[in-house]
Amino acid sequence: MKQEIKQREEEAENIIYQSVYIGGGTPSVLSADELEDLFSLLHKHYKIESRAEITIETNPDDLKKDFLKSLKNSTPVNRLSIGIQSFHDKDLHLMNRLHTSAGALKSIEDSKAAGFNNISLDLIYGFPSTSDTDWRNNLRILEKLKIPHFSAYHLTIEPKTVFAYYRKKGMIKEISEEESLSQFETLMEFASQAGYEHYEISNFAKPGFYSKHNLGYWTQKPYLGFGPSAHSFNGIKRRWNVANNTLYIQAIEKGMPDYYSWEEIDTSKAYNEYVLTSLRTIWGIDLDYLEKWFGEDFLKLCLLEAEKFLKSGELILEDRKLCLSNEGKLIADYVISELMKV
Repeated sequence: MKQEIKQREEEAENIIYQSVYIGGGTPSVLSADELEDLFSLLHKHYKIESRAEITIETNPDDLKKDFLKSLKNSTPVNRLSIGIQSFHDKDLHLMNRLHTSAGALKSIEDSKAAGFNNISLDLIYGFPSTSDTDWRNNLRILEKLKIPHFSAYHLTIEPKTVFAYYRKKGMIKEISEEESLSQFETLMEFASQAGYEHYEISNFAKPGFYSKHNLGYWTQKPYLGFGPSAHSFNGIKRRWNVANNTLYIQAIEKGMPDYYSWEEIDTSKAYNEYVLTSLRTIWGIDLDYLEKWFGEDFLKLCLLEAEKFLKSGELILEDRKLCLSNEGKLIADYVISELMKV
C-alpha cells in the first residue's frame, strides 16, 4: 500500500482532500504506530485539509484502552466507525461476531473516555433473530448512548457467505417483506423523534455530524482508494484494484500496472450514477444541475419516469428538487431503477 500511495501522487495534483477513511475490512488490527506511518506518508504525498475528517473502521473488541489512547495521541484519527451490528448477544452469536453486547457498550464508553466524540455506529435490521421488539431496543440503547451518527443496513444474504449456507441448511429463515418494512418504518420514526436527520437512505446524523467522506461519494467528488479492492474516481474514469491480496502484492512489487482495471464514465453511466447517489439523499435530484450537465433529453427522461411516482406520492418535487418521500424510501431501489437510463 505504501508503494501504491507513492506511485499515484501525480493523480492528485491540485486536489485538497477533505477526508480520509481507513476501511473496510478491520484496519483496527493495525497498531497506532503502523497507522501513523501510513498517515505520515499520505501527508507527504497528498494535500489534506488541516481540519479533515479522519475516520477508521473498528470492531468493538479491538478498542482496548491502550489502543484508543495511542490512536488519539499519536494519529490524526478524529472519528470512529464502530461495527456494533446489534446490542443483543443472540444476534451477535448468529452473526459470528467476536464481541458481546457488554463488550460493545464498554468499547463505546472507553472511546468517549479517550476523547472521541465523533462516533458512528453500524446496526443491522431485517436479521432473522432480531424481532421488532429487539430492533426497537437497539434504537433505544443508541439514543441513550448519545451517539451523533449511525448507519442502519438491512441484512442482504449474498451467495457463498455463511448466511447463505445457514439459509440452505434451514438454520435461518429470511424475515418477510412486511417485517422488513415495519422495522424500516420504526427506524424512520425513531430517527425523527430522537433528533436525527435521515440524510441518506441508510445514514442518520445529529446536526453537524454528517459523514463528510460518504457525502463525497454521494456528490460525485473525486476520490483515491489504495489497497486490494479499493476504488477510485476522478470524474471521468473509475478504477478498481484487484481483490486478491497476493495478486495485488505481486503486481505492485514488480511495478506492473495490472493490479487494477478501469472504465470511462460516459454520459449515460454518469446520469445513472447521479440518479442513484442523489436520490438516496435528502437533497435529491437537482433538476437544474441535471439539465446543465446531462442535457434536455435526460431531463425529459427523468421527469417522464418520475411522473407516476409524483402522482402516487413516492416522489416529491419542490424548488426544482426531486426527492423521495417517506413512502418512497420504502421502495427506493425500485424508484431509482425506474428513473435510470437503460
